[in-house]
Amino acid sequence: MISISKDLPQNWLPIEALQEVGTPQEVRQVLREAARRGKAIYTVGSGFRARWGSRPEKSGLGISCASMNRIIDYEPTELTLTAEAGITVAQLEATLSASRQWIPGLSGLPGEVQLGGLLASPWPRSRDWRWGRLAEAVLGLEVVTGEGTHLVLGGSVVKNAAGYRLLRLFLGSWGSLAIITRATLMTRPQPEVSEFLTVGMRRAIFCDAFLQPLADLPLPCLSDVMIFDQSCLTDSDLHLAEELGRRWVGATFLLEGDRLEVDLAKDALTSLAGQQGWKVLAASAVSDQALESEVVAGGHAVCEIGGLPAQMPMITAHIQEVFTGARWWGYLFSGQVLLVDAADEFTVEKVQALRTKLEEKGARVVILRTPDGADWPSSVVWGSPHPRHVYAQRWKDICDPAHILNPGRYIFA
Repeated sequence: MISISKDLPQNWLPIEALQEVGTPQEVRQVLREAARRGKAIYTVGSGFRARWGSRPEKSGLGISCASMNRIIDYEPTELTLTAEAGITVAQLEATLSASRQWIPGLSGLPGEVQLGGLLASPWPRSRDWRWGRLAEAVLGLEVVTGEGTHLVLGGSVVKNAAGYRLLRLFLGSWGSLAIITRATLMTRPQPEVSEFLTVGMRRAIFCDAFLQPLADLPLPCLSDVMIFDQSCLTDSDLHLAEELGRRWVGATFLLEGDRLEVDLAKDALTSLAGQQGWKVLAASAVSDQALESEVVAGGHAVCEIGGLPAQMPMITAHIQEVFTGARWWGYLFSGQVLLVDAADEFTVEKVQALRTKLEEKGARVVILRTPDGADWPSSVVWGSPHPRHVYAQRWKDICDPAHILNPGRYIFA
């Protein structure tokens, strides 16, 4: 029996009512009826991605898979786990930690975040470079398309290379092609140690002499390097800004492995810092969770900028030109930067100015979360359509011919 909740989600989605579903069969039933009536369907999860994407205009029905929260199968020796889309990060981590395993793409996230939403609308995170994005851990997927067709994609074992990777179509599609109901993920042994080491340097050093000495240093346990500016510092670290002056950049090294290799890496980085004139922060709260809390907590607008590692100095320089009061940090090896509008500077004009500067150099700009109260068109949120967008639109027409799934929220017409 499908129940209707009286407590509607408090976000900007034009939802008339919220319908809770407990099985894939109920999802198919709801979508088939909605397609027949031309009724819009909006997926609703834990709520922290409210205001992500373009603001939809068509009113419709919210659908929640929170009741679909079971672990279907977990084989620690096979390094695979199959779970329903409504399962939370807290449930998954509790199960995995008992076997000293983890899924790197889930680490550091709020416990109430649901798996299906993470797979449908991801964003750049630490560990993407070494361990791969969460989507790369997905071995199999079950979805229900906009016309109510149940698809089983991929497999349930790590060594599965048969057929086309059609499941990649649905990962990152923001629920506009289908609703994810179940996923099989690859797990990994948990590292013995996960620690951070943070250094600060003048911006001129970062632009001219940071990547090369780092590239020459053997660091097998290095998971990522997060680059940030003064606005990301905690109160206890503000002395760094006074020592280095206004134009400086910080770098946090994320080290994961056994105790010996992490200690050796920290010693090597500390020695390198002394040689290069970097300042080491002895006890810093600048970590992946400290930075990413700005994204998951909600409130401020968030912009994602994608480029190459060598473009990081150029990208951050343009950010500081256009948004003087915003917080930004980047993941060095993946070339991704997140910009958080802490000073309420985001306007259409400024976003377009930044996009023009960066796209001329091959970088891309996407608005993940729009400012509170803003009603920006899709062209501002997503930018100009990519030449290959026509192929994505064809898949939208195939999977959701009535265009009922999250209409207007993603790039599709």
